[in-house]
Order: sequence, then C-alpha cells, then structure tokens
Amino acid sequence: MEGSEIARRDHQRNKSEIVKLVKEMFNQEKWGDEEYKKKLQELVVKDEELVKDVIKKIKLEKGLEWLKMNKSPNLPK
Repeated sequence: MEGSEIARRDHQRNKSEIVKLVKEMFNQEKWGDEEYKKKLQELVVKDEELVKDVIKKIKLEKGLEWLKMNKSPNLPK
C-alpha cells in the first residue's frame, strides 16, 4: 500500500470516528456537553491534519511519477 493510500485509509477511519461520536452524542442527548465537544474538536483537528497529509503524499507521489517519466540527465537517480 502506498503512502497516500494509507493516509486516505486513516482519514476515512477518523471520519468514521467523528460520525460515531456525533451519533453517540445525539443518542445520549449530550449534544453540547463539554466532554463530547472536546473529543469532537480533537477528532476534527486530527482530520484536518490527516487531510493535509493525504494531499502532501499525493503531490509527492505525483511528483515522483512525473520525474520518472521525464528523466533528466542532470537529476540524481
């Protein structure tokens, strides 16, 4: 599995955790509860970092693919 695929999987798992927590908040009628708000905020921040990581890894992989396709004699191997 490539780096971007792993990062995407981690992002999907985190999104699932967010949905699970929101459902739990509604089921227990704890919407607005400080403990849940804190957990939710942590997951959202984590998700933002995961999205940045996915984007970075995709760009890196695409850049490496471009370099392989456009080999220049001046570029290190």
